[in-house]
Amino acid sequence: MIRTQPRPSAEPLITPAFLILCLISLLCLSMLVVREAQVGDDRYRFLLWNLFLAWLPLLVSMAAAGADRLLTRAPAARGGLLLVLGVGWLLLYPNAPYLTTDLIHLIMNPTYSWRQSTESLLLWYDLIVFFLFAWCGLLLGYLSMRQFHRLVSGYLGDAAGWLFIVAVSFLGGFGVYLGRVIRLNSWDVVFSPFRLANSVIGGINTNGAILTILFGMLILIVYLSLYGLGIHRGPGRDGVARDGAGGLS
Repeated sequence: MIRTQPRPSAEPLITPAFLILCLISLLCLSMLVVREAQVGDDRYRFLLWNLFLAWLPLLVSMAAAGADRLLTRAPAARGGLLLVLGVGWLLLYPNAPYLTTDLIHLIMNPTYSWRQSTESLLLWYDLIVFFLFAWCGLLLGYLSMRQFHRLVSGYLGDAAGWLFIVAVSFLGGFGVYLGRVIRLNSWDVVFSPFRLANSVIGGINTNGAILTILFGMLILIVYLSLYGLGIHRGPGRDGVARDGAGGLS
């Protein structure tokens, strides 16, 4: 791999945004615990498993960023490891935006009532809980994609970096469709490869294309929005303009 002009400064692996996501995750857990204690209903525990899966792509991207820094004297090993981690990240990435689809459980639940404030309180509480899980998933996806964006841009240039973002957004949208509609999991690549291949081929249809475009647009818009907010932060204390993510990466 031939690296282009190096960036002015390397971003730390543990950032304020990472710590904020840890706090949001703890808040999500706490709100579910409170809900179970008050309502006696544990039907939404699956959100915790989905949140755990949403953390995996960020952990993989952090491993890739760390390997890129530590293996500078072994370019062959670094390139091979980054390739493996990149493929693994791409397979795991849809788990992050997938959390947005869990909102369907609120829409399809007939027990909620809007008519009296005491009855609708649970609906509002659950709406906030689901939104926090979904937002956490989108942020986890953004941070992990941002780290690979840096790596691709660093090795192949800015144009390739942005092409990577667009491609991954819609591949991620297709992954969300496969997970929610076809009911596939990331680990089916290892344990059920033939079922995965058949499901992917069967999932290429009009409805699949529409949902892929919708989720892909959501992922891309969130990424561009957060990336743009980071750009407008301006230069740091040392007078050097950062490479785009600012305090969001």
